[in-house]
Amino acid sequence: MRIGIYGGTFNPIHNTHIDIARAALEQFSLDKVYFLVAGNPPHKDTAENIPDACRLEMVKLAIANQPKIAIDEREIYRTGKSYSYISLTEIKKENPTDDIFFIMGSDSLLYFKNWVKPDVISDCATILVAPRLGDDMDVLNDAINECKDLFSGDFFLIDYKANGLASSVIRQNFYTDKSVREWLDSKVEEYIIEHNLYSPYSYYYDDILRLSQEMNKELKSSRYVHTLGVATTAYSLALKWNYPAYTAMVAGILHDCAKCISDEKRISVCEKNNIPIRDIEYKYPHLLHGKVGAFYCKSKYDVFDDQIAHAIEVHTTGCPGMNLLDKIIFVADYIEPGRDKQPRLDILRSVAYEDLDKCVFMILEDTVNYLNENPEMVDSTTIDTYNYYLNEMKGEV
Repeated sequence: MRIGIYGGTFNPIHNTHIDIARAALEQFSLDKVYFLVAGNPPHKDTAENIPDACRLEMVKLAIANQPKIAIDEREIYRTGKSYSYISLTEIKKENPTDDIFFIMGSDSLLYFKNWVKPDVISDCATILVAPRLGDDMDVLNDAINECKDLFSGDFFLIDYKANGLASSVIRQNFYTDKSVREWLDSKVEEYIIEHNLYSPYSYYYDDILRLSQEMNKELKSSRYVHTLGVATTAYSLALKWNYPAYTAMVAGILHDCAKCISDEKRISVCEKNNIPIRDIEYKYPHLLHGKVGAFYCKSKYDVFDDQIAHAIEVHTTGCPGMNLLDKIIFVADYIEPGRDKQPRLDILRSVAYEDLDKCVFMILEDTVNYLNENPEMVDSTTIDTYNYYLNEMKGEV
């Protein structure tokens, strides 16, 4: 067999990565190309606050309909720095009779002689180089000839239509210039939005300390203990479901930030800031604490992430089509360690880490059962959310 190995951080993977793999398949009669997703490479910071598991999942989504393209996960799970010569040595040993081709960008070629053990890499594989838009072809050919003089093996250029696409441009402009999203598979685009990747807002432990101190002053002691429970549960669920963990923790800390103000104050804040109030919210103003909390999130606590604000707004009632953070906060509020009166908590706490949507539905089911016993308190949003997830469980959404 003739096997292509395409190494990179793929942060995120975009259409040109796929185009390069296809061109290599055709031009060099390859049987398969494997995307070798870097774990902890020595030459760059891949993290950009993005979990490795998210990069891996985006590659899986992008290649789902590419029959001759697969994924190699070894570097994601390798401890320490991830050097290409280690992976190529392993792959050659696993496939001793196959021809191995290592695909890299032209920027990597220019510094290939400075890599760790480039001689080992060129012994294991033929090097295929993908030019970038604007490359000086004379410079590239000189670099190829130099590498041929220095190392065994062979070096070739991949013939494809180069362009200016770059993962760094997507990361920087994803939320400010939606045209860059055209460079992505639609499933990858959806994944980035759902998991709040490349957000302009980042949160750190200092933010957690600052906001927890604020809540300690604003909330009653029992509510503050509950808030800490929600925040830590949200953090844990975010780690499980590959959502930025500190972002989830901030949402957890602030979810009840308007809980301990008076009903009159909640109504006043909404009326002064054109926040709609439904009839049931006028009747039971405590239901407004989510809306007011979302407003305070930005106006009082300098937390401007729209996903955090939305999760706070719907954390009690839910809403049809909740995003990932909405679900995390909705569930965390219900199952945090201090809760002890809700039904089947032990089951819910287990299901939350196995199937988040199922856990959301089960909580809604219990909530609707409770509201049926107290019909004057029924919030139509909760009913709408329950029906939405009931249909989703049936596969109708």
